[in-house]
Amino acid sequence: MMAGPERIPIPAVLPLAAALLFALCASAPLVAAGADPVDFPGAVERALQNNAAVSAAGYEWSSAQKGAEAARGDYLPKLSLEGSFVRTNVPAEAFALKLNQKRLLDSDFADVSNFNEPSPVNDYITLFTLEQPIFAPRAYHGMKMANREAEATGFDVSRKKEEAVFRVLTAYLGVLTAKEYVRVAEQELSDAREAFRIAEVKEKAGMGLASDVLRARVFLATAESDQVTAESRLALAQAGLGLAMGEPRGARMDAVAPVPPLPEPGTLEERMAAVGAHRFDLRAFSLRLENADANLTLRKSDYLPTVGVTGTYRIDGQDGIFSPDNRTWNVGVGLRWNLFDGLSREAEVGRASAERGRAREYYRGAEDLAAFEVTQAFLAVDEASRRVEIARAAVAAAEEGTRLVKARYENQLARMIDLLDAQTAQNAARADLVRAENDLLRSRAQLEYASGGLLSWALPGSEDSRGKGGGR
Repeated sequence: MMAGPERIPIPAVLPLAAALLFALCASAPLVAAGADPVDFPGAVERALQNNAAVSAAGYEWSSAQKGAEAARGDYLPKLSLEGSFVRTNVPAEAFALKLNQKRLLDSDFADVSNFNEPSPVNDYITLFTLEQPIFAPRAYHGMKMANREAEATGFDVSRKKEEAVFRVLTAYLGVLTAKEYVRVAEQELSDAREAFRIAEVKEKAGMGLASDVLRARVFLATAESDQVTAESRLALAQAGLGLAMGEPRGARMDAVAPVPPLPEPGTLEERMAAVGAHRFDLRAFSLRLENADANLTLRKSDYLPTVGVTGTYRIDGQDGIFSPDNRTWNVGVGLRWNLFDGLSREAEVGRASAERGRAREYYRGAEDLAAFEVTQAFLAVDEASRRVEIARAAVAAAEEGTRLVKARYENQLARMIDLLDAQTAQNAARADLVRAENDLLRSRAQLEYASGGLLSWALPGSEDSRGKGGGR
């Protein structure tokens, strides 16, 4: 009954193909060489330093803070200095300038021609002006809105950092997973070599078939090919980690340590209850919604007057600014009330009301999306956890089955095809376990990212250290 497989035609090129794949496998370690080692905290630190989006968001936050300072300045006193030079023989102006300089003499009244045809008069004028708003509702509301926008932009920076950390974590896990696939491929190759060795020994002893040797050689070639693929994917994963870290010129980075333990998933209700307070993008949305309400109030404040105090200190001199002839001052209170502006205020109020409605809908949509993302990630964690348990049981069963079939083959109670089938199932089970464990870690990372807790896990205390932007 064992002679049946002998009649199956085996292509003569298979030994050559096996030799070629073995040569490729021998050169594969060169592909993965040259990767710089890094642990996860170091990868995160370098990513936040190099990430262009984080740096740009940091500059935007600095800009928003300066905008808030500028808006605050609209409610603070303003002091200005103004200098001018006037030379005139216009009768009224010449008389006024001489009067301001205290140079008006009795002789100027002796002849009316002194007024009608005065000689040219020079005046160097220096003015110090102080303005202080007392009641300026538009400036007040504008200052509050600018402060909120600066705070919201700070939350945008934190979310950008969290995105960068998530990309680094995903790429870092990709490298660790690729290493596990390489390990599985090495186990597969070791098992294939052992099967090939046994087949050769039995064939030489006259107890096996030549077809078994050829099948084992094909299986060995497949294992060598899988190892080449696994090592190539490891090199690609290392390049992906370098990209996520912002390293230049396609640098490859190698993950040398496992990631720190991720927080426990908890319950879905707990995650949903905390997402609004933890997610930086929702907190930024909330502040901008408040600003939309404040903008409507600001537009309505245009119906109110503005009141302010003004003071001026004036120096007049005929010969120059350093030769003053007279110093004067004035203080006053002013009121400005726009009674009608062609219905522009009404249009602005209507537009602000529409923008507030838009902001509310955007915020509602963002909350719904965040809740869905948390639910999706939580269910993925539960699914991946159960898949890991199933995969571990499958690996244990496959390894035991392979051991039994190998023992039966060595005692001529099983065929080579049975042994190779068992090893194929074992290799698939090992790969499934690696995939399931990777999916579990990725889904837990996704849950933390969707819940808004990833940044505080990777960088404790990061919420209050958003920092300024900076390039490489």
